[in-house]
Amino acid sequence: MNGPRFALALAAGKLCLAACKSISPGRGSNLPGAVALKLDPLFLRHFKGIDPAKTVFITGTNGKSTANNMVVHALKTAGHPVCSNIEGANMQTGVATALIKNSTAGGRFTGGYLVLEIDERSLAIVAKDLKPGHLCITNIQKDQVQRNGDPDYIYQKFKAAIGGLENFTLYVNNDEPRAKSLGAGAKESACVLSFGVAKNARASKTEAEWGVTMPCPMCHDALVFTHYNIAGVGVFHCPSCGFKSDKKPDLLIDCVDYRDQVFSVEGENYHFAYPAAFFLYNYALCICLIQNLGLEQDLMKQAFETFTNIGGRMESFTYAGKEIRFMRIKQENPETLQSAIDTMAEDKDPKVFVFGPAVVDDIVPHYSNTFYTFDCNFEPLLRSGVERCICFGATIGCDTANRLRYAGFPEENIAIVDTDDDERILATIAECESENIYLITWIKKYEKLKEHAR
Repeated sequence: MNGPRFALALAAGKLCLAACKSISPGRGSNLPGAVALKLDPLFLRHFKGIDPAKTVFITGTNGKSTANNMVVHALKTAGHPVCSNIEGANMQTGVATALIKNSTAGGRFTGGYLVLEIDERSLAIVAKDLKPGHLCITNIQKDQVQRNGDPDYIYQKFKAAIGGLENFTLYVNNDEPRAKSLGAGAKESACVLSFGVAKNARASKTEAEWGVTMPCPMCHDALVFTHYNIAGVGVFHCPSCGFKSDKKPDLLIDCVDYRDQVFSVEGENYHFAYPAAFFLYNYALCICLIQNLGLEQDLMKQAFETFTNIGGRMESFTYAGKEIRFMRIKQENPETLQSAIDTMAEDKDPKVFVFGPAVVDDIVPHYSNTFYTFDCNFEPLLRSGVERCICFGATIGCDTANRLRYAGFPEENIAIVDTDDDERILATIAECESENIYLITWIKKYEKLKEHAR
């Protein structure tokens, strides 16, 4: 019965895809796959012609979208056909849609390489039906507590998925303890490669005021970090069991020059378009994977010269003669917030910091809190020339202001706009003397503010 059911599901998926394109071109990254999986729950496993050696899964908490799109761009620059879910539809339905787009009416895959960003909770589900020859883990960190709980929950899911795979290459972040330790759980048939970044000008030893020690994933005692390249990621060791980051991983980025935007790998220089510390790990993963796939070095360098990251991470718009720089974070994710704080702190010019965490309303129940801000160190930002802070939001604007008070920002320099009204928020920004504005809020709110300003 699998043949007829799969054929029906594929036909329905392609019909739905065509309808989505006709109604709204560029949309429909999930619905066709959802329709197909409803008709055939085993839909993914019935495609023909998918080569595991050319199948790449990229997953983890932070950085998977950028790393996925970087790998896709590198392969396409080298002239290889690639099927991917670059729209960010990274659950089972998005994967199914990508295959619907890149297959014949009979279910034969036509995409060449299959490079997929995979949601953390979806890895085990997708890996049951599609066997990756390459599995990349960016990191495992706090994120979406109402969905994922503690990072250990995702860690255990990854361990189970990895333990069920044979004959594949596992790429792990040498500087992130949970990801690094996953190599120990792979079967003997697996090849484990590690990637990392050497200590550089933006490394730090500072920790959050309310810092919590990270437990060793092997023995659960407290880890010791020599330094952090980004929040929670750097050179570490466990005094109890000896688990540690390798002194020289399989792929190491070093000699990082943020001003000239150049880094080195084994003496070869590469240009990087995005001079932020967290992007370096995406480059490291990409180079490690692409080298293992056999792509020529010159083509990889060419790809980095022309790579453009997905929108919404670091953008800006102008309002009332002021440049408002939007720095996207993930709600409930202290690592991305810390990266944004550190990037703002690099700018020593006088500036205004506008902070508006939002109510999380993508899944039920909706909720809001500021717990993750207490994992972050605001001191570098405090010392970098912030003239004024604006905390907005009807639900947690006051809580956000309190967090900045605890961090040492003077009360008289903190303005609270206890509303979600775009006009009032922008009017408060317009009243500031500084023309140098940094904004942290949810992507949906940023888009509303940008549209209102326009």
